[in-house]
Amino acid sequence: MRDVLDDDLAELYPVRGSDDVRLARLREQLFAEKPRPRSYRWVGIAAAAVAVVMITGLVVLLRPASRDAPATMPTAPATSLQEAATLLEVAGKPSARYKRVKYRIWEVRGAGDPFTASAVEFEFDVWLPTAPGEMVVIYRRFTGGHRLVAGADRPARDVVPEDYRGPVLWSSFCASTPCEEETANQSMGTDPLQMLETASPAMLSPFTTNEEKAALYRRLAESPQIRWDGGKVSADGGKTVFTIDPATGQVSGSEQRKAIDARIPADTVTTSVTITYEWTDQRPS
Repeated sequence: MRDVLDDDLAELYPVRGSDDVRLARLREQLFAEKPRPRSYRWVGIAAAAVAVVMITGLVVLLRPASRDAPATMPTAPATSLQEAATLLEVAGKPSARYKRVKYRIWEVRGAGDPFTASAVEFEFDVWLPTAPGEMVVIYRRFTGGHRLVAGADRPARDVVPEDYRGPVLWSSFCASTPCEEETANQSMGTDPLQMLETASPAMLSPFTTNEEKAALYRRLAESPQIRWDGGKVSADGGKTVFTIDPATGQVSGSEQRKAIDARIPADTVTTSVTITYEWTDQRPS
């Protein structure tokens, strides 16, 4: 074992013949020490490795524990639609049973005599199985939350009928997997305002795949009038703004200003959506 230690020390620290005495003393000191607890031994090894890097200038590559495991590198936050598309394309495939997409929506609704306009809150909860042939579960509910926008202050139920379950955010219906968003690959034209309007269902749909969404981002990026500002995607004069999380590339929200009644201020956000994503092995029965 001492021979092996000599060889290892000689490789790390090439010594002259005159240094044999110093090397022998170092070896004797190492073998004379009492064994230390296992946890301290690892600390010493780590410190020694750092010292080797500092002294010799070596670059140490940390490899996965498994020889066949793919090495992953951290990806910088996106600064454009193209980079957000790349984040989606390189995202890993989670092994969880369900993709949960949760929507919190504020929608401005009005009622007359006396006129009132209120922003009312809805929640959508989508449980999308990753395996084929399984049932898709979607819960939609009015939370009871409301804020007066214009006119008389009236109860929220005056503007939310009993059978109303919230605004329509996407186009496709899916009862079981696999699911497909029918608007994901449709033509968007060349007008930047129309492009954002046309893209809205696919951008918000839980059924749009990462690959389809990445292709959608790249088509939007072809228009120089469509801008990226810290994750906000918009066009001058447009009524729709999307928010994309720069860390993941996923759509995290949207806002629309589409007041159809002159009594509602023109700059009012008439629909706002916040989206969160989660992967889980459990869902409500």
